[in-house]
Amino acid sequence: MGRSFKAPPARNREQWRKVQALYEAGFRFFSYGSFDAPPLPARLRDVEAFIRDNPEHPMRVAVPVS
Repeated sequence: MGRSFKAPPARNREQWRKVQALYEAGFRFFSYGSFDAPPLPARLRDVEAFIRDNPEHPMRVAVPVS
């Protein structure tokens, strides 16, 4: 997941679905304060557009899961 990953509460299903979607798209959770890049989305509803709009994001380091 990455060194900066902080697990959401077990009961927060929306946040877990967000984490899963980002992970499957190749994003990992590392500190990237030195990069000029948008932050990862806070809400599940924003994930699809974020993934589409940020193909070269510095936290997208893995091959997307098919």
